[in-house]
Amino acid sequence: MTETLEEMHKHTDIIESYVIRKDGLILTSSNPGMKNHRIAAMSASLIEIGKKTLEDVGNDDLKRVLITGDKIQIIIMGSASVALVCSLDSEANIGMVFLKMKKALEKIAIILKEAYLD
Repeated sequence: MTETLEEMHKHTDIIESYVIRKDGLILTSSNPGMKNHRIAAMSASLIEIGKKTLEDVGNDDLKRVLITGDKIQIIIMGSASVALVCSLDSEANIGMVFLKMKKALEKIAIILKEAYLD
């Protein structure tokens, strides 16, 4: 998974990335450190809040969460069991990041499926 994150970072404005479980546990990150656990837990909470809000407002499924600040953007995108959290510069090309994240999530899903089959 770490190699997948490294590959995703190439030629993008991604600053940091994290692979988390939807229950808030971190699986890996591009920047090991103490704050990773907090970021994973907060991101999982945001996913749940986003899902519930979309269900209540429009009976829709969550695709991604985008948080935009003056200097940084956070994108949270996930599948059924895991999510990918990326931070990037606020001026970054998020379209390219969306594509890279989608491809990375597909690879991570394959990695996890193979890990649980063995």
